[in-house]
Amino acid sequence: MKTLFCILLALFVAGTACADKKSADDITLFAVASLPQGVDEVYLDDSVIVTVTLYANVNFEKIDNKSDKVPSVKKAVVHRYRPDRRLTQDIAAYKGKRYYAVRAEQYAVTPSALGELTFPAQQYNVVLSVQERRQSNPYDPFGDFFPFGRTQTRQVQKSCTSEPLKIKVSKRPRKTIDELRKSGATVM
Repeated sequence: MKTLFCILLALFVAGTACADKKSADDITLFAVASLPQGVDEVYLDDSVIVTVTLYANVNFEKIDNKSDKVPSVKKAVVHRYRPDRRLTQDIAAYKGKRYYAVRAEQYAVTPSALGELTFPAQQYNVVLSVQERRQSNPYDPFGDFFPFGRTQTRQVQKSCTSEPLKIKVSKRPRKTIDELRKSGATVM
């Protein structure tokens, strides 16, 4: 009898601990503008892809850029990179934590002057999908343990802004005579 009571009590506690209800304050949402992995500087007149990725701890429903214009960067030319691509949601790690991630936009940036460029912050309006379990009868010990048909989805609207991205622009190093010969150039 004691064993049966302990099992029922454990099931009840496990079921109530599984009740997942997130408030708007529990939702994490942020945007990050970044260069491709391993790229820390850009050569003059070369293009680099700047990717703006949105991260959240719940599913994305809809993403809107507050500005439909291509960002303006001093001493650089900016174009949208693949503007007609379809947004897909993945699970990605960022600073050791797992998030739902969407590459919201990508831009090709071609610097025309040496120094440091600042890619401006991007602002987004986002609709997130939060799944909640409805509470069952408090006197039913198995109600929360069997979640079939007890979940509901609500949508939460939030906004986020990425940090400005600093891009270092330097001059392309000159090739040595050996490198020119290996590439097939005629050296006199």
